[in-house]
Amino acid sequence: MNSYDNMIEPALRYQTQGQDWIKRVAIGGALVFLSFFLVPIFTVYGYLLELMRQVMRGDTDVPPEWGDYDIVELTIDGAKAFAILFAYGLVVGFVTLLPAGVLFLLGAILRSAIISFLGTLVASVLYLVGIVVIAVVAPIMICNFVVKDDLAAGFDIDVLRTFVTNRTMLRAVGLAIVVNLAVSIVSSFLFFTIVGPAIIGFVGLSAVAYIWATGFADAYSEVHGELPAIPDGPTKTGVDAGAGAGAGAGATATGAGSAAGSDDTATTSGTPDDVAGGGSESSDDTSGPDPTDEERWD
Repeated sequence: MNSYDNMIEPALRYQTQGQDWIKRVAIGGALVFLSFFLVPIFTVYGYLLELMRQVMRGDTDVPPEWGDYDIVELTIDGAKAFAILFAYGLVVGFVTLLPAGVLFLLGAILRSAIISFLGTLVASVLYLVGIVVIAVVAPIMICNFVVKDDLAAGFDIDVLRTFVTNRTMLRAVGLAIVVNLAVSIVSSFLFFTIVGPAIIGFVGLSAVAYIWATGFADAYSEVHGELPAIPDGPTKTGVDAGAGAGAGAGATATGAGSAAGSDDTATTSGTPDDVAGGGSESSDDTSGPDPTDEERWD
């Protein structure tokens, strides 16, 4: 996989590779812009999962194209990833808000400003801790979901224990946080352009997914001694399927024609004239040098 020296630059440039990168980024930015409808962000997440599958296989030349995959299945796949993130966010949010809520309630009952202030302080500290926890847990669980292609894999505690202390994975998490902060800063400067933050956001999400996938694949290789076997993503569109079917039909027709030709050869090779003397002449043909054994294997 890729080296972690200067990983941020190739991750941020990943979406600019390929001839149709402007169209690809524009579609992704439009979906991010429409994410308040909820369903478009599922589609974006599904695309990012496919991007991670591709990167984990070591294919980092050109990102996946939107038109290569069934959008419905892509959206369903992304909804599963969203469910994993939402579940962990819910747990962390509950753990964060419960102590602070108790202190706020106690301060209101006792009319104590000190207790209320303590509740605010506890809420702030636990909020920061919760962000760190999500930043570490989410990449591991999403990547494991990609590898296993099973929603339950997003909640595999044994895998979490294995990778949460892995230095390679933690380096990837740190780099992803840096990229996320940089993208947030740039987006804030482009806020007045309306569409700018959405496009930058899509590029940033792609870069984060690129780093997560690279880090998890490398960490998996360290733990298991081999790269993970990545299953296929959403079904390809009918265009590719039709091309495959056409190629298969052509191959079938060619095979049928070859079989027919071989049957004709077999039928004509045993004619009376061949038996009488034609066959012996062809067997004695010495038009070319007899290859040695080594030349024959070559």
